[in-house]
Amino acid sequence: MHPVEHVIYLGTVLIHWVVAAHPVHILFHMQYYTLTAATTHTGFEGLVIKDENRLKLGTFHHQMHPRYFECNYGSLEIPWDELFGSFHDGTEAADQRIKERRKRLTNS
Repeated sequence: MHPVEHVIYLGTVLIHWVVAAHPVHILFHMQYYTLTAATTHTGFEGLVIKDENRLKLGTFHHQMHPRYFECNYGSLEIPWDELFGSFHDGTEAADQRIKERRKRLTNS
């Protein structure tokens, strides 16, 4: 993650200055966001032991983002990528669509 992305992403904990919360909840919030950022950028979906995903680390959806960068900024739970045309599902057709989008944006 880019340092600015870290500030924005981890800055969500500042909501607790406005909305009262128990200190344990604030610690959980910080821990969850820190670990989630680390695990979704590992490059792996999980730890597979005996053909079963024992430890879910991230999603394939966001793993495409470091490879192509112009796609899959978020997660599947929030459909921003589909709405803004940056969704990549791993197929060759989606790869071509992202390449064409990249050309359009650089020629603008």
